[in-house]
Amino acid sequence: MTNYKELFIYTIAYMLSFIVGRADISALSSICLVGIALYFYLIEFKRTSEILNLRGLMALGLLGGEGIARLQLSNLSTDWTVSTWLSFYIFYLVFYIVSGLSERGFEQILRTKASARLIKTPRLISLYRAIIISIIAVSYIAFAYEAVNLKFIPLFTVDTPHAYSYFHLKGIHYFTTLAVLVPGISILYLELRKRNNLRPDIPALAGLILPLLLSVLLVSRFQFMFAAILALFVSGVSGKRYKLWQLIVIFIFLISVYVIITIERAHSVSYLNGIFEMKNQNTPIFITQPYMYIANNYDNFNVMTQNLTLHSNGLKMLYPFLTLTGLKFFDASLAVGFPLFTTKEELTTVTLLYDAWYDFGICGIIIFAIFLGLITGFILHEHKNDTNPFSKLIYAELAFYFAVSFFTTWFSNPATWFYLGFSVIFYIIYTVSSLY
Repeated sequence: MTNYKELFIYTIAYMLSFIVGRADISALSSICLVGIALYFYLIEFKRTSEILNLRGLMALGLLGGEGIARLQLSNLSTDWTVSTWLSFYIFYLVFYIVSGLSERGFEQILRTKASARLIKTPRLISLYRAIIISIIAVSYIAFAYEAVNLKFIPLFTVDTPHAYSYFHLKGIHYFTTLAVLVPGISILYLELRKRNNLRPDIPALAGLILPLLLSVLLVSRFQFMFAAILALFVSGVSGKRYKLWQLIVIFIFLISVYVIITIERAHSVSYLNGIFEMKNQNTPIFITQPYMYIANNYDNFNVMTQNLTLHSNGLKMLYPFLTLTGLKFFDASLAVGFPLFTTKEELTTVTLLYDAWYDFGICGIIIFAIFLGLITGFILHEHKNDTNPFSKLIYAELAFYFAVSFFTTWFSNPATWFYLGFSVIFYIIYTVSSLY
């Protein structure tokens, strides 16, 4: 539900951040936005008792990222335009209102008894096994096909920066990376077995290990982190509570593999230091790199509002549809590229909102906020009712995209919709199976 007192506080905080930002008081401008991000997360946590609450994660990811960007620690940082400020302000405002109203609306419209859509345990076990084994098989077959045709495996290349970037065959690579969903599904399967006093079996364990192994073979940090974090998110959404030592072990494991993959990608620290123009040249790289991965994305958005002269009228946001349907291969006008506006050629990551503004300006931001708000409201309703376990998988995916909404235009990425599309298919399969 929407609390208009919260939105009033949000507006005041944003206005204050804008005013002091214009006065070049960057630290205070940052504090206002980081503070309001934490405020929304905490009130949503109090309201839902969910650590992974969607509206709160969107606030932390997007508003918190804005706050970090307002620190302006790099010479690449620029003064934000009024369009930039207004876009960032209005998106979360509309998203928050629409997601709250739609959640309540779906609760009133879709009143179904939980028991009406439950599948008996033996059938559900068979369903989980079939999905896990099928996806792993498809992904490894696709991986082998790519490796044979491209004549290399990224992990085993030597002195080849960005080897993973060249390991792509059109259409096939989506299936190679589809395995990122499997650890999350395996967590759902393990939870089911635990509730029925059953020990983990081979499909469940294979579903946790083999997708992560595949991401290492691909030397893809994103695939590895996404698969692992998605599994953790599904576990958290399912009610799992980790002990402190368990979280520490998981964190150390993820960081260790991340570092190993980074080394294998042949990234140069001197290269990274060369492109990050920090005002304080003595800033350590472990601070500079995460800061720039967050802050520069908002500055890229700002550069776009300063230089874009012609909106793409929907083609940027429709890119996943044009790609996955193959329409862009039949109509050359649909395959046209659009210039990317960035502070520096090497720094190409952008925020969740970049393509929405690129398409229609402020109107695009509002439309996108309404769209995401409606989806969020429906998933919150489904998660609350807990009648379909695959709603947890979709919830966990959205939680990931919202938490790192500062990083890229997730919903203009065909892979995002490919993963979500298969998650919806699993959701539908469960729903249909429950009818018989």
